[in-house]
Amino acid sequence: MLGIGGAKPVAGQADNVVKCSIAEAYDYIGRRFFENYRKWCPQVVEVEELTKPPTHLGTRGRQVTRERGIDCESTFEVSEFAPNSKFEIKGVAEPFRSAYELTGEGDGATRVSFTFELQQLDLAMRPFQKLIRTALQDGAIQTIENIKALLEGTPA
Repeated sequence: MLGIGGAKPVAGQADNVVKCSIAEAYDYIGRRFFENYRKWCPQVVEVEELTKPPTHLGTRGRQVTRERGIDCESTFEVSEFAPNSKFEIKGVAEPFRSAYELTGEGDGATRVSFTFELQQLDLAMRPFQKLIRTALQDGAIQTIENIKALLEGTPA
């Protein structure tokens, strides 16, 4: 992949408060990632844990995502596994990062923040950076809405 030297990553970020404990949220997002990922991320049509369970720092996985009818396969690794705080995956060969950060909000509520970042763009994609950023932002908002609905047991 021919990247843009020195360019800032292109990212989408969203957060929301969910009515569940930080431990419940981390269990759902981090500890049971491979079980639940497809539930909050409908673009993921296939996900497979490549490392022996349980999920931990360094766990590897494979995913197939479908965007506008095009399937894309990638391998990723759990790059941060901080219980009740942060869960992050990074692409092994592809330059992406997905991070979930959790903070307690009191009264049994948790703020879940999600960031998806493309760390490099192909040179051919540079003219579309604004469109890509908008799509990533829309995707981040939808991801947080889906996680909130799933954790609270309400329809998305």
